[in-house]
Amino acid sequence: MMAYLIAILSLSIIASVTAILDSEVVEKHSIPYQADLIIDFPDSETLYRTGTLISSNYVLTAANCVVGSSNITVVMGVYNVEVKDEPTRRTYTGVSYTASPLYNGNKGRDDIAVIRLNRPSEINEYIQLAKLPRYSDKYTSLIGKVARVSGWGNVDSNSDLEHSILRYANITIRDHSECQPQFQQTSIGQLCSTHTDKLFEVSDIGAPLVLGKVQIGIAAVTNIVNGKEQSPQIYTRIGRYLRWLDDTTDANIKE
Repeated sequence: MMAYLIAILSLSIIASVTAILDSEVVEKHSIPYQADLIIDFPDSETLYRTGTLISSNYVLTAANCVVGSSNITVVMGVYNVEVKDEPTRRTYTGVSYTASPLYNGNKGRDDIAVIRLNRPSEINEYIQLAKLPRYSDKYTSLIGKVARVSGWGNVDSNSDLEHSILRYANITIRDHSECQPQFQQTSIGQLCSTHTDKLFEVSDIGAPLVLGKVQIGIAAVTNIVNGKEQSPQIYTRIGRYLRWLDDTTDANIKE
């Protein structure tokens, strides 16, 4: 349980300045739905997290990124997260967020939320919508599939170019039970990664896990040992929450 609390809250973790571990550089603007999130909390530090644009009005992320926040800035069209004047960037304000009504930070389950933007996002060559699973994919087995996670990692203004641009790594999906005993509360609404050399970092929480062209998961929880991300890691399985997304947003979810 303590591991869950550390990973979910992660309010004071400072990890090494790197991107997703054992990752490769993403072709420029080839993941045009990935969002950079800047999240303020009352009487606390600003957190940097990740999300995906699922409609012109909504961004999808992990609930632990936003619950309790006081201000959310969403930046689309980002490639180098430290180059603030990229001409492709468009900045929006999150006017509200909605987390799954089942989400409980102490248990780590149902870790999914959406952010409503203050105005419709521009859709262009550099900013596009993530493709969500179909209803018919809800019970499809994903165990053993190789999927891609992408993010900027724990970077800052001192990071070199190689580590401040968007990167990705391919991971093999494991059954949620393989994330035990570190995470005893795991459920069928979650996917597990046991890679020891391919790890999303704390700032990548909320990042997309993509199989083919479909976003199937959200980076949600990481094991933390001595202040550094370690295996196993947990992703929220989006297919289990399609009805909730359909009821909560205007995202286009197909049968």
